[in-house]
Amino acid sequence: MHGKAVRIDMGGNSTDNKRPTATKNVTPAVTPWGKNRVKNTETGKHVLIMPGIGYTVDRPLLYWSAQALAANGWFVDRLDLKLTESVEFPEMIACMERVVDEWRDAAIKRAAESGEEAQLLVVTKSLSTLSYPHSAKLGLRVVLLTPVLNPPPFDKHKSIIPAPLPGAAGSPMPLICAGDADPYYDDAKAHLLTDHVRTYAGANHSIEVPDDWQTSLDYLKQVTQAIVDYAG
Repeated sequence: MHGKAVRIDMGGNSTDNKRPTATKNVTPAVTPWGKNRVKNTETGKHVLIMPGIGYTVDRPLLYWSAQALAANGWFVDRLDLKLTESVEFPEMIACMERVVDEWRDAAIKRAAESGEEAQLLVVTKSLSTLSYPHSAKLGLRVVLLTPVLNPPPFDKHKSIIPAPLPGAAGSPMPLICAGDADPYYDDAKAHLLTDHVRTYAGANHSIEVPDDWQTSLDYLKQVTQAIVDYAG
């Protein structure tokens, strides 16, 4: 997480020109990325980019993930969230799960129109990694950037990704990328979830090393390449 602030003011329409189901405190909007290189009906490769609290889809890890995947022929959708100050983690998680359901249904439909086999990928960061158990049940491949494996102190519900994940047998292993100085990360738990773990020495919850921009940029490139390799 990136502090206690939970207000993310963004708008837009979903891929199918309708706003995903909102709740009292969470308003989601899924929008096609403006830098897509193909139409959503021209490819079977569809990816959903999901933000953290305060770490929007325009922050480095997610922005460059979108850039790299689009360059490889993926159609990129991005989730924006508008949250009220009174929102709680279970409500946010439930909303993101519904977003994944709606996006998956639409992406499968568009992939079928392209005549290609559907290849679906979800890239999550921090807060949105908590939707992973639901995505795993759907059989989706998922990238977990700085997954929440230790509970944030400001979440009274102590929300985390269970490790090992019950009922995950047969689901694709996720890709995990995180810094070893991230208080919400636990390397032992990460290895209970997947064999695909990339840990970055001295990096924080943004996979950045404070006061070391060169190493931070190196890590950004390494994470982006790991996502491209995982996506295939």
